[in-house]
Amino acid sequence: MLSNLDVIKCIWLGTGSIYPAVACLPVRQKTDLGRVIYANSITLTPGTVTIDLDDNRIRVHALTPAGLDALREGEMSRRVGALER
Repeated sequence: MLSNLDVIKCIWLGTGSIYPAVACLPVRQKTDLGRVIYANSITLTPGTVTIDLDDNRIRVHALTPAGLDALREGEMSRRVGALER
């Protein structure tokens, strides 16, 4: 829900509020299915999209650096990792 509000804010404020960023983040999931679920979860989150995925890292594009910061905090990764157990 919060990511939806961030994207709406960027739309209303215009292009001056968008600072695209790309980062490579570690992937902690152990299975192919876990990595794919994580990548899809990122893409389904408004304002972020998975660009590339390999065994130990994922490349992500975000509309703002805050989107990448949220992923670095690791909450989504932990939740997807819990599905693997």
